[in-house]
Amino acid sequence: MKIELLSIFDGLFSVNTKEKKQETSTAKIFMTYTHTNSGRTLMIEEEDYAVWAYLLSIDKEEIDFEGFICAVINPRFSDVKSYKNTRERRDAPLPAIYANRYSYVKNLKKKDIKIHWQEEYVTIFIKKRVYLIMDLNSKTSYSRGLADDCDYGKRLKS
Repeated sequence: MKIELLSIFDGLFSVNTKEKKQETSTAKIFMTYTHTNSGRTLMIEEEDYAVWAYLLSIDKEEIDFEGFICAVINPRFSDVKSYKNTRERRDAPLPAIYANRYSYVKNLKKKDIKIHWQEEYVTIFIKKRVYLIMDLNSKTSYSRGLADDCDYGKRLKS
């Protein structure tokens, strides 16, 4: 009887352990990469509705410029129209009018993201496809996830 109770007890705890593992697998993406030659740091962070890349200033005190990588919530089902303020866009879904078939990446994982740094630009890949190019000279971001140029950045033309 004692062995049966222990096996039931173990079974219950193993179920709880599996649930906890599932919860941690949905953790938000956060990555940093510091370029060895320039000393510049790039941060990739998943916000509530989208994944953004931030290039920090040389002293790492502030964001030099940023780029929209993709949405983590499908913008086609959003009723958001547009945003005037740059700060508001990080806290709201991408307006559907700026969305295309690349805007939303379902089940994005940290391992799906790769960074390629060159002297004049940084390229961010998702699943081996270019999703964002950040031009370091003009401080302009070109995103595959945008259907048109807007406050989120410029559209990356194929």
